[in-house]
Amino acid sequence: MAKQARALQTHSRALDAAAYEVARYGYANTNLQRIADQIGLTKGALYGHFSSKEELAAALTGHLLHGVTALLDKARTPPGDAHDRLAALVLGLGDLFSTNLRAQAALRLEVDAARAAEKTAPVLDDIHRVTLRLVNEVQRAGQWDATLPSAPLADLIVAVPVTVSLASTEPGREQPSRSDVRAMWGVLTRALSTPSAG
Repeated sequence: MAKQARALQTHSRALDAAAYEVARYGYANTNLQRIADQIGLTKGALYGHFSSKEELAAALTGHLLHGVTALLDKARTPPGDAHDRLAALVLGLGDLFSTNLRAQAALRLEVDAARAAEKTAPVLDDIHRVTLRLVNEVQRAGQWDATLPSAPLADLIVAVPVTVSLASTEPGREQPSRSDVRAMWGVLTRALSTPSAG
């Protein structure tokens, strides 16, 4: 039992070290030896937990998808009006990306892979699709200016938590904070509110 607990702890530490490495250097420059060194393992021992860099990346991506899926499921489903659900989604993504290094690393993996393939990252497509639906609902409810085009507005909203996260992975940049995303969301919603909804 103690051996199994230690193995799980080492597995988790390896994921955290890999997340740091990927978030900071990107997938191509991630180095398994540096990951092993960070957690005091030999490279061979690290292979006992993850057989390849690809397997580490897949574990991180799975972690991101789990967190994002939970937020999207809540956003799709009442209770609460569309504005409240959209706020919960944006702020939830901001919290996920500002407090969870594994999610930051996985987002970078997804975005980098999508850029290389000249596509949009599937996770961002999913976030955008739900955001767009909620934006349309908020505009139909008269809470936001209905003359604004909803697709670019959804792009802008998705960019708030995503850009804060991706910018923070650059060397020398401060980690994002929840308050950064909350402040941007507050400014955006005030700017978009119709006079009668304000």
